[in-house]
Amino acid sequence: MRSGAPVVPVAMVGTDRVLPPGRTLPRPARVRMVFGKPVELGVPGGDPGDARSRRIATDAVMAAVAELSGQEYVPRYARP
Repeated sequence: MRSGAPVVPVAMVGTDRVLPPGRTLPRPARVRMVFGKPVELGVPGGDPGDARSRRIATDAVMAAVAELSGQEYVPRYARP
């Protein structure tokens, strides 16, 4: 956010075939990397040191990755 550089979202598609739920050993399968359009992180009037601005930027990137992967975006994060 400080540099003003856009972030290119990337999704890995097909990982569920490499290690399906319940399996302990991975198996060979194709995994695709899907690249999206760059996401501008600049929040008008936002401060990169401000938690709210960082959250808005994070949500924008996560939504872009969810769209690429076809997965549902859940706006909830693990506690530190």
